[in-house]
Amino acid sequence: MADIVTLSEAKDFCRVLHDDEDTTFDILIAAATDAVAEYADAWDGIGEAPARLKLAVLTRVAESFDNREQVPQAKGERILIQPLRVLDL
Repeated sequence: MADIVTLSEAKDFCRVLHDDEDTTFDILIAAATDAVAEYADAWDGIGEAPARLKLAVLTRVAESFDNREQVPQAKGERILIQPLRVLDL
């Protein structure tokens, strides 16, 4: 699956102007995309991601970037993607 947000979108969201940490951002974006897509399993990954998924990825990237020594679940992330989750009964 392709990343849900671009490097430019993530850096803009985190207010980062330099290119020194682009590799770190690439890793954070890929990991956040995987985590969000896994949880929002009602989204098939086709076409542009819904805005709430983009925001969930950006939030997770920002939280991970700002707290690299301890990476918790980003606040509010689950509420953004909950409507796209399928519950198996």
